[in-house]
Order: sequence, then C-alpha cells, then structure tokens
Amino acid sequence: MSSRTSSHFSGHSRTVSNRIAVFAMDAAERAGVSPQLFTTRTGISPQELVDRSGRIDAARHRRVVELMAHVGVSSRAMPDLPHMLFPDFPVLGNLCLNARTLREALESYQTFRPLIGEFDFLGYRETPEHAQFEYIAEFAPASGFQALSNFQVLASLIRAYDGLEQTVFRVSLMGPAVPGANDIGEYFGAAVRYSADANRLQFASALLDAPLVHYNATLAPFLRQQAQHELLRIQRGHRFSYSVEHLISEIIRDPGEEGYASSSLLAQTCQRLNTSRWTLHRRLQSEGLHFTELESRVRYKEACRLLSETTLSLGHISEQLGFSSQSAFTRFFRTRHDVPPLAFRQRAQLG
Repeated sequence: MSSRTSSHFSGHSRTVSNRIAVFAMDAAERAGVSPQLFTTRTGISPQELVDRSGRIDAARHRRVVELMAHVGVSSRAMPDLPHMLFPDFPVLGNLCLNARTLREALESYQTFRPLIGEFDFLGYRETPEHAQFEYIAEFAPASGFQALSNFQVLASLIRAYDGLEQTVFRVSLMGPAVPGANDIGEYFGAAVRYSADANRLQFASALLDAPLVHYNATLAPFLRQQAQHELLRIQRGHRFSYSVEHLISEIIRDPGEEGYASSSLLAQTCQRLNTSRWTLHRRLQSEGLHFTELESRVRYKEACRLLSETTLSLGHISEQLGFSSQSAFTRFFRTRHDVPPLAFRQRAQLG
C-alpha cells in the first residue's frame, strides 16, 4: 500500500456523501442540537439528506465538522451495525469485504474511500511487526473526533478478516478524551491515548496476508468494476451542476427585496459564478443537464421544505418561489408529487 493516500482530485470541486451529514445530525441531536438548528448552522436541508446518493459541498461539510467539534461527540454515537459505514456504502462494502486478504481489502478501501468523501488524508506505514494508519483532517484537525470515526471503520474492516475478532488496536488521538472514553477503549481492545501529536491506529502486520476463507474470486472483478463506475460517477456527476444547484437554492432562499424571476435568477447565477450564459449552458449540457431543470429541482425541494417546516400560506410560498399564482404553484407541485401541496403538508405534519 502507498505511504499516504489523499482524497483530493484535481479539476473539480470536492464533495462528501450526505450520509456523513446524516450521521452528524443524529449525533448532534443526541448532544442537544435540534435538527432545525443543525440545518441553520450547516445550510443542509432535510430534503438534501433523503437522496442516498446525494453529496455535500466543501463549505457546508466544513460547517458540519466545525459544529461537531464545538458540541463534542460521545463514543456512544458509534453505530452498532457490524462493519460500520458499509451498509450505507454497499458498493464500497461489497468490495472491501470480498478480498483475498486483508491487505487487498485495505488497499481497496484507500483507493475508493472517496465514495464516502473526498477530504482529509489517510496515510499508511508498515513494519514487520506493525501496520499503522495516520489520519490528517482538513477541518478542525486538533479535535480527534473525525479520526476516531475513521479508525472505527478501519477496525471493523480489519476484524472482519480476523476469524476470532480479537484484534487489539493501539490508538492515539489528538485532542482531549471524549465522553464515554472507557467505551472507546473497550471497542479497540486497549486504552486510547489522548492529546497525542498525531491520530494513529496501529495493529499487528501479521494479519495483513491472512486469507479470507469465503473469498469469491468470480465475483471480485465485478465488484471492483462497480466501484470504479461509482467513483467515476461522483467525479463527473456532482460537479459544476451541483455548485449551480446550490447557488440557485441560495438565491431562491434569499432573493432580496425585489424577489426574483427566472430570467433574473439565471443572470444572478451567472454573475455569482463570474461566467457567461453560454458557458454556463455548455458546462451543464456536458453533464446532461439544463438550467431550467436545476431551477425546477431546487424550487420543488424548497417547496417541500416550506410546506413541512413552516406555516406559510400557499399563496406566500408560491410568491416566494417566484410563481405567477398559487394555482401555477399547485400545478407545478402536482407534476412532481402524487398529492397537492396541502395534502403533502398534512402528511408531513403527521410524520
């Protein structure tokens, strides 16, 4: 394995899976932060977390990390599911849990870790006695809680290749001990060292080349191909169009005193991106999209949010979203949902 892997890719804006934001929101709620406050602090709406393939841009991911560093994270927020994050990332999980050896599984994890997020660094070093990962965070690097989450995932994967599941990990974390420190020590099999100079996870290198008894050689190349296709989709799919969609959402939520119309929305978007309409349309077309499609998508998401989270009248919502009338808004909503706006609101209020 390489000495250091980075989640950076050149030539596009980096993103992280919205599943990370879901985990963070759940942990923040356990720490006393309401979902509404989480949305306000991070700029991530509940609707954006519904699409399991959705991605979050760098600016809002940073807000999530900084919020979590501020409120503190308890070890009791650890998922109880076996193999940690993999149920939410089945493409990555299938590949990593069907390798000939643990060494190959860890190499696959490092290569395709961007399926989870394209941030931070995960370094690797090996001696005849020990294998060691070092985690370097881009945002809130001194807190240690991001390293803890990554080390839990790695430990879960490593133990999947240890038939006895008794692997002991030596873990060092930057920052002070988190609530439930004893639970963390029990999880890793040894006490965790805090206020360290780096975030490190160490285990016996003898485990690296132990074979996986249930390895499926026929299935393995197909799983890797699937992971490669998914990584390519992320690199190509959630890029310029994602930035445009997020910008449209910002303008619609805060249109200014004069409000907005479709024509002014396009003009404002181009102005903020410092690009021409022709360039904007060309770049969106290269991703198989059109500006009006993104606008409709954002208006629908915002409509769902306003109907679910506010008591604004339909007339007010239709005006805020730039529709010519309430009936026009209702027709728009019905083309994208099986019920009219009021019925949707009633369902949302019933949970």
